[in-house]
Amino acid sequence: MSAKTGSGPRKLLRSTEDTKFHIDYDWWERSDRDLDVYLRSHLCPEHQDAYAEIDADAMVDTVHPETAEVTRVLGIQHTLITHCALQDDYLTPQTSLVNAVFRVFLSNGNIPMSPAELGEKLDRPARVILRTLSGQRVYKGIRPVFTD
Repeated sequence: MSAKTGSGPRKLLRSTEDTKFHIDYDWWERSDRDLDVYLRSHLCPEHQDAYAEIDADAMVDTVHPETAEVTRVLGIQHTLITHCALQDDYLTPQTSLVNAVFRVFLSNGNIPMSPAELGEKLDRPARVILRTLSGQRVYKGIRPVFTD
């Protein structure tokens, strides 16, 4: 685990139930994985059909409802946040742990959360989430957020 997501010195730290995690989109590029395909798999059936012929790299402007800050996000992510994540079957007890965590980060705009927070949101044990996310293997780019 690195102290930074960029280059520079690396420092090993032990993750705890309070360590914040997020989707490290750079991991997808470094790992030569296809993020577009994986994002499409998290769309509801209606939008899977709609995005079948649309460029998943298209960007859209979004406005934060409280701060009015305008940011650019992938259109597919905007669709996930504003529609698909609101569907009753977006997160179910049958959703795998890694997919459920990934979906939480997609739906909250990738705001870092700890295993304790994720456990409350998903009604799953924080220690299981921590053990899964802090092992040697990186699942779907979900990595700890370390500050300098």
